[in-house]
Amino acid sequence: MESCSFAHAVVGLDLSSVSDLFVPWLSHLRRIGTERLTLVHIIPIDVLEHVASGYLVGRLREEMEREALSKLEAYAAELRSKGFNVEVVDPEAGVPAQKIAEVAQRMNADYIVVASRGRGWIRRILLGGTAEELVHVADRPIFISKPYSRLEGGEVKLQPPDDPFRGPILAAIDFGSYVEPIVCRAREIARRTNAQVVLLHVLEEGEDESEVSRRLTEIVESLAVDGVKASYVLAKGKPGKTIVEEAKKLNASLVLIGPHNGNNGLHEIIGTTAETVIRRTETHVLVCK
Repeated sequence: MESCSFAHAVVGLDLSSVSDLFVPWLSHLRRIGTERLTLVHIIPIDVLEHVASGYLVGRLREEMEREALSKLEAYAAELRSKGFNVEVVDPEAGVPAQKIAEVAQRMNADYIVVASRGRGWIRRILLGGTAEELVHVADRPIFISKPYSRLEGGEVKLQPPDDPFRGPILAAIDFGSYVEPIVCRAREIARRTNAQVVLLHVLEEGEDESEVSRRLTEIVESLAVDGVKASYVLAKGKPGKTIVEEAKKLNASLVLIGPHNGNNGLHEIIGTTAETVIRRTETHVLVCK
């Protein structure tokens, strides 16, 4: 069985008010065995170039890095008080997703954790975000904490995210190359938190429903051997949309999914199934690799 440890997480922080809510939320990760956190802040190079217009770029960069390091150290102190072993990577300018992925690979971290801001739907589709970019460039799992905003009286207000392990956990299974990492991660989380696992398979045209049921039953039985309570659901529809709908119907606290690739023109325009889930669900998402 492959290792599905959550011992060491690289945490990407944008140092915004969202990060102020995200950092306390990280305490939940101790329940799945996370002991070590590496905090990373990357100054977006495009932001630096825009702000630096008419200003000495070198001086501005130094000031931004100094301010970022001070805030990271404050976050680190808060997390150490929660029992984590915390280290801070010196801030630098670059493309956030790419740099975060590089740090995680260099440090051989078990997974990456980031917060999703939950920007406007059209803006998310057109511009994407660090979480979606990490799905493409990172070579290890990405845990996306969300949501951090809600509509109240016509205004968008920040809110602290909820417990990602209160359950049930929805594991989207398509029997592709990522089924083993998804099941392994689901098993590890459920074993540590006692959350129920619900396997979801979205039937494709022409699939043998009885054969799919047989394979899902095998997974349920293998999880039961480890004391994990599991069941499965078969559904029809567009994968991304269906996963989001089922997560809401089940009141799931976490969705596990692979970095699926779209196979038609529409997906090429709006992104993969994983990106659709990340953008549209109000549930925490773990992209398994």
